[in-house]
Amino acid sequence: MRNIYPILCLSVFTFFYSDLKAQCGNGRYYDKIFSQTSSTVTFGTAMKFDSTFIDLKMDIYQPTGDNFAHRPLLLFAFPGSFTAGSRLSPDILQLCDNFSKRGYVCASIDYRLGFEGGSDCDTNQFKALMRGVQDMKAAVRYFYKDAQTTNTFRIDTNQIFIGGTSAGAFIALNYAYGKVDTLSRSEPAWARPALDSLGGPEGNSGNPGYSNKVKGVIDLCGAIADTVWIMPGDPVLVGVHGTADATVSCWYDSVYASTHPESLLFGGGDILNRLNHITLNHSLYLFQGADHVPFILPIPFLPPASAYMDSTVWIVRDFLYQNVVCDPTTTSGVENINGEIPVSIFPNPSDDATILFSHCQNDLIAEVFSIEGKLLMRKVIPAQSSQTISKQEFGAGTYLVQISDSKNALYKVERIVFY
Repeated sequence: MRNIYPILCLSVFTFFYSDLKAQCGNGRYYDKIFSQTSSTVTFGTAMKFDSTFIDLKMDIYQPTGDNFAHRPLLLFAFPGSFTAGSRLSPDILQLCDNFSKRGYVCASIDYRLGFEGGSDCDTNQFKALMRGVQDMKAAVRYFYKDAQTTNTFRIDTNQIFIGGTSAGAFIALNYAYGKVDTLSRSEPAWARPALDSLGGPEGNSGNPGYSNKVKGVIDLCGAIADTVWIMPGDPVLVGVHGTADATVSCWYDSVYASTHPESLLFGGGDILNRLNHITLNHSLYLFQGADHVPFILPIPFLPPASAYMDSTVWIVRDFLYQNVVCDPTTTSGVENINGEIPVSIFPNPSDDATILFSHCQNDLIAEVFSIEGKLLMRKVIPAQSSQTISKQEFGAGTYLVQISDSKNALYKVERIVFY
């Protein structure tokens, strides 16, 4: 089978070319217009702090019936202080549910937990963080590999956003902005040997040879080792942090940090200050008077946590909506069958109904999609027979009809218009 990928009729491409960077119609990426399906894959294998190995898995959530050929990816890591938690963390599930129903592909990943000897000294905390960074990079590389091979998940690798809650946000921030050659203070003597012992910044968690470049970060109550790392041209950033966070301080406190090594990092307030002094697209909101992860605690998704979760989703939603590319012209490939077109579509445009007539000896499948890529209808066209698509079923507008056989070999994609 030879696929011409991606192709639509030229008129559709011309019609939408000028709006590729505009927001999609029909609420995609803003409203919940889809249902959701999920699957689990293994994206890597890595050695834990105790020298045992673990398979790294992620749950991938996709919008049901979505026919876009290139979709943005949101990849999340769970909270838990690098000692506990799982990819089934309720806050991460809530985020994946919210955004997959808006048209994003979402992934909740495993990463390695634990400290050598149970000690959370500076070196061991740093190594736990870097294991998480390495594992997240392996997960991102998995999607680059998929896009260049089987293309199972149809990810636009120019639109990958990484993020997480608390420890998961630490991972994403230090992944996206960490720089070994840029520091505002002296590097601890133990840092470079510790990083080298883990295999360097990239690590060996899986999918070597593929890119791990990302477009943006979703920082939910995280911190970074050095704000000077954040430079113009780096990945864009959206997030939230509580100003009264007693676990991950919103601002660096040198007195507190002298006895609490986890507070050697810079939180949301410091990050926002840095962002306001450089040219980098961002939306980082500080919840005044809120403690750590207020959208989870004290009880997930009951007041007041539910209100904070709603606000967090809306903050992220609004920023992403302005920063993702909508490309409805790449919804499908077209099967090249010796130049034959097995279906006639007439009249088109129409003010009433359009007939799909099959010239084939076998049954065909007709699927009608909105121009945003949402599946609206599926019908069987019997061999050498016809089906009718009525304006009454969908209303006036422009739609895409995809014709395939029972083996899902795509024959034709056609634009139809109802006046």
